[in-house]
Amino acid sequence: MKNFIEILNQKDIKYTVENDIIRIADNLCFYQNPLKSLPDNLIIEGDLDISQTKISQLPDNLIVCGNLDISHTKISKLPENMIFRGGLNISGTQIRVLPENLVVQGKLIASRTKIQVLPETLIVGGALDLSYSYIQSLPENLTINGNLYLQNSYILELPENLVVAGDLNASSTRITRLPEKFTIKGSLCLEKSGINTLPANLHITDDLDLSNTRITKLPENLKVDGSLILAASKIKKLPKNIQVKNNLNLRFTEIRKLPDNLTVNGDLDLSGTKIKKLPANLRVNGCLGLENCVKINQLLKNFRAICTSLDLCFNKIKKIPENLKIQSNLYLNECKIKKFPKKMNINGNLNLDDAKIKKLPESLHVGGNLSLLLVPIKKLPKKLSVGGELYLWGCRVKKIPSHVNVVNGLDLTLTNVKKLPQNLTEIKNLVIEETKITRLPDKLNVEDCLDLNNSRIKKLPKKLQVGNTLLLNNTRIKKLPNNLKLDHGINLKKTSIRFLPENLELKWLSLDLKKIKNIAYRKNCTAKRKTIFAAYLNGEYKIFQNEYLIGTLQEYEQFVNQRFIDPQAGKLKQAAKDCVEQLQKKLSTHKT
Repeated sequence: MKNFIEILNQKDIKYTVENDIIRIADNLCFYQNPLKSLPDNLIIEGDLDISQTKISQLPDNLIVCGNLDISHTKISKLPENMIFRGGLNISGTQIRVLPENLVVQGKLIASRTKIQVLPETLIVGGALDLSYSYIQSLPENLTINGNLYLQNSYILELPENLVVAGDLNASSTRITRLPEKFTIKGSLCLEKSGINTLPANLHITDDLDLSNTRITKLPENLKVDGSLILAASKIKKLPKNIQVKNNLNLRFTEIRKLPDNLTVNGDLDLSGTKIKKLPANLRVNGCLGLENCVKINQLLKNFRAICTSLDLCFNKIKKIPENLKIQSNLYLNECKIKKFPKKMNINGNLNLDDAKIKKLPESLHVGGNLSLLLVPIKKLPKKLSVGGELYLWGCRVKKIPSHVNVVNGLDLTLTNVKKLPQNLTEIKNLVIEETKITRLPDKLNVEDCLDLNNSRIKKLPKKLQVGNTLLLNNTRIKKLPNNLKLDHGINLKKTSIRFLPENLELKWLSLDLKKIKNIAYRKNCTAKRKTIFAAYLNGEYKIFQNEYLIGTLQEYEQFVNQRFIDPQAGKLKQAAKDCVEQLQKKLSTHKT
């Protein structure tokens, strides 16, 4: 008990001791801690996490009011008659048998265990996770008040009166049939299972996944309130009265004809199928996926379907039908299209990656992102308007016209562009990796990320503003501008920068420790091999651990106390103190 009390004091954890009973009013976390045992008569009013520790046995009279996590420990037995008032995580332990009358008021996670059977009187208040376990059967009349995870387990069949209040995942199991009377109130995943038949009048209130199964026929009155996923299954025909409220995935199935009057409220994926003709009144309220369709040219010839988005990627089509009406996105990746319809505007995203197109319409408007990766286009239309981001990675474009309207982002990686328009002052993202651009606009404001990695930029504008991330890796930049304030951080490895501005604000900093002169650092601190460095920023000595800003020396000590115990904690705090002292000497010497 004495050693345990010392640890609590060191971690500044509030506790009381009365009649040899230790009571802790908060959560207690010893994750990946060298702790080997807990004292008897311990009461935790919050959660207890001893996962990945060397603890091999739970103490007598342990009470945990919250969740108990003993995953990946050497614990091989649970106490008899112990009530778990929250969740219980025993995944990756050596437990093979659960106590009779086990009650877990929260979720029970027993994945990756060698448990083969469950107690008949088991009570679980939340989800039950038996994935990747040795479980072979479940108790009759089992009721699960959350999700049931059985994927990749040894389960052979489900009990007849099984009730699952959430999702049931039985993917990659040897289950061949479903009980006639079982109840499931969420999604049902049977992907890569042995299922070969479904009950009549099956109603799934969420998604049904039968992908990569040997099932050949669906029940006539099948009703799926979510998505129906049949990808790579043996299904050859859909029932006439099938009802699917969300997506319908038929990728690489043997289906050759769709029912008349079919309406799909989400996406309809027909990629890799041999369908020759779509129903005249087909309506798809999401994306119609026609990737790698064998009969694509014949299918498009009589195309009258109404869809929000259309995916024609990886097809040998050379021309887009003039009367094609797309409400949102159009995907033409790796198509052989050489010409784009003059009057076609795209309200959503337009993806032409690796397509053969050489010219875009002069007044093309794309409401979302326009992606032209590795496209042989040499010139952008002067009146091009892109409401999202413009991706030109590896494109042959040499110039960005000043009146091209790009709202959210511009990616010029591996292009021949040499200059950015001077009127480019505000943009969400800007990437100029591996380009010939040598200068940035004077008053550039990048809302999210500015990526200059491996670029020819040598100097940053004095009034540069970057909202989140600045990437300068492998550039010749020598100085950071003053007043940089980033919500994320900066990567300045392999640069010529030697000093950090004192008014720099960020949350992480990736740098070459030996090259920056106004920091002090310690490497390989403790067995955890932590790297710690101190920098003087905004009038305070700030401590970074493994590139992430923790705070002042006092804040760092609190951080360490919460996560480590002696001797590691002491070594880390001493390393931080040494860094601050060394930096103080450095800075005072530099001033004189």
